[in-house]
Amino acid sequence: MKKKIIIPIVILLVLVICGLTWFILNNNKIVSTITLDINPSIELQLNKNNEVVNVIPLNDDAKVIVDDSLEGLDLNNALDKITHNVIDKGFVKDFTTIIIHAEGINNREVETVLSKSFEERNIQTNIIVVENVTKEDEEFASKHGVSPAKASYINTITKENENIDAEVLIEKPVDELEETKQRGVYCDTGYTLDGDFCIKELRREPLKDGQVCPEGYFEQDGKCYEQAEGTTTEKLVCNRDWVLEDGKCYFRETVNAIAAKMECTKGVEKTKGELEGTDSDEKVCVDLSKATHPVSPCEANDGTEYTRANGKCYWHKAPIIASGCPGKVKVNGFCWDDASNVLICKGYRDGRRYKSRDEYCEHSIKIIEPTVTEYRCEGDFILEGNKCKREIVEDPHNEKICPSGYTLLDSGHCINKKKTVNKTNGKYCENPNSKVENNECIIYDIIPVRK
Repeated sequence: MKKKIIIPIVILLVLVICGLTWFILNNNKIVSTITLDINPSIELQLNKNNEVVNVIPLNDDAKVIVDDSLEGLDLNNALDKITHNVIDKGFVKDFTTIIIHAEGINNREVETVLSKSFEERNIQTNIIVVENVTKEDEEFASKHGVSPAKASYINTITKENENIDAEVLIEKPVDELEETKQRGVYCDTGYTLDGDFCIKELRREPLKDGQVCPEGYFEQDGKCYEQAEGTTTEKLVCNRDWVLEDGKCYFRETVNAIAAKMECTKGVEKTKGELEGTDSDEKVCVDLSKATHPVSPCEANDGTEYTRANGKCYWHKAPIIASGCPGKVKVNGFCWDDASNVLICKGYRDGRRYKSRDEYCEHSIKIIEPTVTEYRCEGDFILEGNKCKREIVEDPHNEKICPSGYTLLDSGHCINKKKTVNKTNGKYCENPNSKVENNECIIYDIIPVRK
């Protein structure tokens, strides 16, 4: 009797378990996928009820904003929570560009939900819908660790701008990719687009207290001038002192070359030490053709007072005193210094010394400039004859035009030189290539955009 009761119960349990398993598997079956590229890149996998089954972070930024709590939420709530997280973590401020791609669900449905979610938080969006992803896009995405949608958008940009390498754009945020597509300009890896320039953060410094220009004014040469936004045109131009040729900007510079090797093609080579009686080993060229040798004071014939006795020469006459001639020699009724071993140059005057180590009189030696036989250049200069030349090539940038009455500075700012104000107490960045953010000075390396 018991066996007859147990068998139906076992069968019922099996049917229940099978039914639950089928229900769970059926509910967890992935029927659609959505990828979002904000800068965090996320993939959502949904079931037939538009409920999130899996959440896959596609880059490191995405790992910060997704967790298991998204699983089980319907699409609306999942996108709303993602919107909250990207804003809360500082990835989005007043405006953001988003790339979306959906398979198994209408792209426009996702766009509508996402746009509404951001609008409710007072953030404007530019949503780019990628309708189709090719095998080429998928291979690029797999190789470089980006979403297929972002890969597709990058490939679209590079096909329209053949001068841009796709790999340069991999790490770029979506907002920057949009600007690259619209303007055809880009920055090398590590740099970020900022108007007509590429910037890269170098370091951060604390703000300094001091006198600063009020908001809306720009400091130039110590004065505060009213500034305004300029506009760009399609015309390509170069920075000041650069020349535009064949679509490229050239900066050319010529300086005198440095003497690397010199020879005495006239005269003979001596050292300054030999000529001056010093230890200097600096080489000089000298003309000794008219040089004279030093002579004894008795042979100078230049007004030096001297006397001869016993075949010797004496000079520096002095009277005999009671003690005789201390340190001197008595000759012909006077005291003298023995000058038999002294050599001087004719023209000896006022304590000046004209005797040199090689026994030539300095004042009769003619110094000759040596001939340079070999030149060299420093840095990236190239030697051409006795000149050093270099040429730097960069891409031009779009011309910037200031409103009427405003002057365009090399920094790219438009200022009105007739409208000035006094500085006020405040905080400022000492380095000109910097921006203020979160009470810090961010110091940047700034270069022109590439095209």
